[in-house]
Amino acid sequence: MTRTAFVTTVRRQHDELIDQVSGFSLGAEVPDVHVVVGLADRAVSQGRLPITSDRWQTEVVGLPTVKRELPTARGLQLGVETAVQAGADLLVLLDVTCIPGPQFLGHLLQHIREHPGNGPTLWTTAVQRLREAPPQGYEFARLEDWVVDPEHHPAPLPPALGEAPLDPDRFASPVLVISVEDLASVGGLCEEYVGGLGHDSDLAAAVAAAGGQVRLVPGATAYRRHRPAERPDALHLSVASRDALVYRDRWGRWPAAPWFADLVAAGLIPAEVDLAS
Repeated sequence: MTRTAFVTTVRRQHDELIDQVSGFSLGAEVPDVHVVVGLADRAVSQGRLPITSDRWQTEVVGLPTVKRELPTARGLQLGVETAVQAGADLLVLLDVTCIPGPQFLGHLLQHIREHPGNGPTLWTTAVQRLREAPPQGYEFARLEDWVVDPEHHPAPLPPALGEAPLDPDRFASPVLVISVEDLASVGGLCEEYVGGLGHDSDLAAAVAAAGGQVRLVPGATAYRRHRPAERPDALHLSVASRDALVYRDRWGRWPAAPWFADLVAAGLIPAEVDLAS
């Protein structure tokens, strides 16, 4: 029987973490283990947040100090190691802003059982953005009512989409699903990425280089909390440039994923960066 772990990192995003737990707690299927990695976050490390339940095992670990460039990938790798020690077989790495829908884990486990990968496989799910929450907060059983543009998602994604591999060179997602065995076979997460950028694209590249595939799980949906649109600031651009250099050094090419390619196309990253090189 598959033992599943949700793994997320937190840096003062307490409302987001509580919403995430509130969302997956409604599912008929819940994770066996929920690993929360606090990035120099005392409220998390001291257990002050209402995120525990007798329905799953909660593991809280942390990195004691961080710089301005948050060591998200290092935190996730610590979370992975904690999940493995807790006996997890399947890892679901979730950005803290993502709220799994009530059917998320059930669809995920069923699809992976019925469509096992050939070689190492990185799975992801649909992610829909939410409008700003009403004063009383989201109704977690009906998150689809707050989707930003529901006309673009009138029905669940067709099962056939799960049969076509995604382009690993353009991959980026706040939801990463991989077995412990497959993650170990590709060398684990690269801990050099910071600021929440690049580790997902790097993992897709590692899976592809090992002869595996990146695939979508139809029917499993995570909802991303509302965040106002902002022009990337100097720190964000610095982090994206740094992570892109890490990716190029590891894979011999610039990342083509939106977190970097869109900034280059908008002229926000220096023009001498050539994505074709």
